[in-house]
Order: sequence, then structure tokens, then C-alpha cells
Amino acid sequence: MRHVTIRDVAKLAGVGIATASRALNNRGEVSPATRKRVLEAAQKLGYVPNSLARGLLSGKTKKIGVIITTILNPFYANLVSGIESILVSRGYNLILYNSNEDPKKEKEAILSLMEQRVDGLILAPIEYESQNVKYLYENQIPFVLVARRTADENTNYVVCDDYLVGKMATEHLIERGYRKIFFLNSWRNSSAKLRLEGYKTALREAGLLINPKLIYSLHPNSDLKAIIENVFSNKTRPTAIFCFCDSIAVEVMRILKNMKLRIPDDVAIVGCDNLDYTELLNPSLTTIDISKYDMGVKAAEALLEILNTESTEKPLFQKVFTPKLVVREST
Repeated sequence: MRHVTIRDVAKLAGVGIATASRALNNRGEVSPATRKRVLEAAQKLGYVPNSLARGLLSGKTKKIGVIITTILNPFYANLVSGIESILVSRGYNLILYNSNEDPKKEKEAILSLMEQRVDGLILAPIEYESQNVKYLYENQIPFVLVARRTADENTNYVVCDDYLVGKMATEHLIERGYRKIFFLNSWRNSSAKLRLEGYKTALREAGLLINPKLIYSLHPNSDLKAIIENVFSNKTRPTAIFCFCDSIAVEVMRILKNMKLRIPDDVAIVGCDNLDYTELLNPSLTTIDISKYDMGVKAAEALLEILNTESTEKPLFQKVFTPKLVVREST
């Protein structure tokens, strides 16, 4: 099927292509009658503007690239929903990529988005020491980091206070009387690093020893069932588990139930993210709310502010949300 072009609209309206363009884009001097005639012709023909051609003329495509780990994780689904709410309301299109915690896939996504001439990027970086973020700097691509940050203090980012997440979760368990707290952490990213620091600080302040056998960094291919069974089969058997995220916590709860362990009588569980369904679990999950939707909103607003700043001195945007403990039945 042949696409309707601006040439077709101009012909039907009886005007030149330049006049049709000005009328459709509401730019330049066009009489009300001529603009009305052009718009009616466009509507009759079902004309859809060519965004690529418009982008080449204006230098902007109104496209924003978003790279997250996986949309299958409800945390990122909420985050992207917040991003999308702002971008769509401002006339931008979102192009989404999943990195699946693979730096190579993350780089491929960045290159693909650059080829599509996106105006900017919102990225949840995989690594704390990120070569891919360095690549964005070198190629002068406007970007904002979301949910995670990198070692570079001069990046634009919207995150939660991950150090406080780790400290808050651990302190809550200590206050409930738990002493052997197993931390099931993520790996490589800034959130994992900072939550571990918060976990260790809470133990030190309570006068408790930090046992390396009660800390485990999960890789994408880790056998969670084997890890849980192993830690409960030796002398380090924990009385509580702090999980990096709710998705891990839910799976841990399933494994513990299959092992005939009662929650929280035999072992308490704390997650992080405050996903909607965690309140409906049996028992309901104690978790940390980290403003997932609002984080997406602020990241999108920050990037658009950067893009719309004409000065060569772009603003540095750094927003840190304060986490909130949500106490439920699992502790």
C-alpha cells in the first residue's frame, strides 16, 4: 500500500508543498482559510507525518531510548510506566530495550538507539564501573541513569537511597530480635554495592559480627534453591533473610515453604520494591518501598529538561528518593 505523502496533501489542497508543510506544522505565515483547507485534505487522505524526515529537518526525532534489565520484572514495568506517562504527555515516543543484565546486550541496545537517532537515553546501568555509560559521555549522548547509578559522581541520575534500604531492612530485623540475617544480594550494580554497605553498617551498630557466609551475591544463572538449602544445612543457618528485591523474596518464600519452614516463625523475610502483589501473599511480605513509579516520572522529566536547555552548560540533575519500610506478616 502506497503511503500518503505531503505532496498528495498539497495537491488535494491546491497549494505548494512548502505551504502545506507550514500549515501542518503550524509554522510560518499561512492564512486561516489555507490552513483549514490543508488540514481537511490531510484528514481526508489519512496523512501521517514522516517523523524521520521531520527529525532530519529539526535535528530532533522526539524519540527517547529506555534500557532496563527486563520488563518481566514488575519493578521495571512500574518504572517504565512512570517514564512513559511523562514522555507521551510531551509528545515523545519511547523505544524500549531489555539488557537482561548483559553488558554486551546493553551496548548493542545503545548502538541501535543511536542509529535510530533518539534525542536521549534513560538507562538502568548494569555495572557500577560502566564502560557503556562512559561510551555515552564520549559520544555526547544526553542521558539520565535511573534506579541505579555509576561510580561517576557527575552523572544525571534518579535513584533511591540504596544504602538506607540495606540499613533499614537490617535494622528492622534486628529490632524484631533476629541476629543471623542472611543477605541475598544482587551483583555488579550500584544498588547491590550500597545495600550491602547499609546491611553491614546496621550489623556493626548493633554489635553483631559480619559473617561472610551469610552474604551471597546472586548471578543471573544462580541456583537459588541450592543456595537456600545449603545455608540452612550448616551451622550458619539464618533466622532471617533480607532479599535484594521482592521477586527474589517471593521465590525464597516458595522454597522455604517446600522445605516445611514457617514464615516468620522459623525464618523471617524482608524484600524490596513493594510490588503490588506482595501484600496478597500468605504471609504478606514485609518490604521497602522505593518509589518505583515516581522514579520513572522524575527520570523522564530530568531528561526532557536537559534536552530543552539551550545553554551549552547543561544542568546536573540528581534526585535521591527516601525509602519507606512497609511492615507486614513475614517479619
